[in-house]
Amino acid sequence: MAYTEIKNSEITITLAVEKVYPGLKQQLEERLNNFPIKVIPVKKLSKAQNGLIHVLIKQFADELGWTMLDMKEYQKEQFAISRDLNKFSTAKCDMETANDFIAFLIEQALENDINLYILNKRDKRYRHILEIDKMTERYVIACLKNKTCAICGRNVGVELDHWKTVASSVGNYENDDGLHNPFISLCSQHHTEKHDIGVESFKNKYYIEGVWLNPQLVYELLEVYPNHFKLFRKRLKEGYYRGIIKEK
Repeated sequence: MAYTEIKNSEITITLAVEKVYPGLKQQLEERLNNFPIKVIPVKKLSKAQNGLIHVLIKQFADELGWTMLDMKEYQKEQFAISRDLNKFSTAKCDMETANDFIAFLIEQALENDINLYILNKRDKRYRHILEIDKMTERYVIACLKNKTCAICGRNVGVELDHWKTVASSVGNYENDDGLHNPFISLCSQHHTEKHDIGVESFKNKYYIEGVWLNPQLVYELLEVYPNHFKLFRKRLKEGYYRGIIKEK
């Protein structure tokens, strides 16, 4: 992964390599100079995203007894490692990366048993992170990865729930590749409740629903839910997803 920076009218590319040896810098510069420059402008993170990141990091710091500065640097470093980035800066990131970082913070909160709440400046009411617009999906994905109930936060007896029935989406579990049904992780109590009261009633009661997965997410959930995604596992062995997902 390369990191590019423009400073003093010069483009600097920092590239991680296996070994740095004499003459490598000159070789790389000569090679790169032969390539045309392609610029892809993307939207910088919004003020709302930046503010939310700082609020979440402050809650982390307060809960664990850290200074906000130390917590921010730690979380940025861990995020960079998890995404194979040379470095990560919230000041320079785009909106998509900012959303990814927010999802990372939510996931870390679940792992550390920290409930994240945001103060609404208008009504002065604290809202759980999943109540915030566009946060629910990232919250559910984080719960899926951590095998945590998306309703109560329990991490014991948690099951993978097909939001729609398996029969209506793929017919049977042998045909389940994880890509034709939304998913959510629920403890046995809330799993039973969902089936008892029905999908719509469950959704209206808890303001939450299953999320659609992409091939990369299904791959990352294989170890978490070893008895699911049978068709995906079969196709993975056959090389069907080669070049589509990043394998470990």
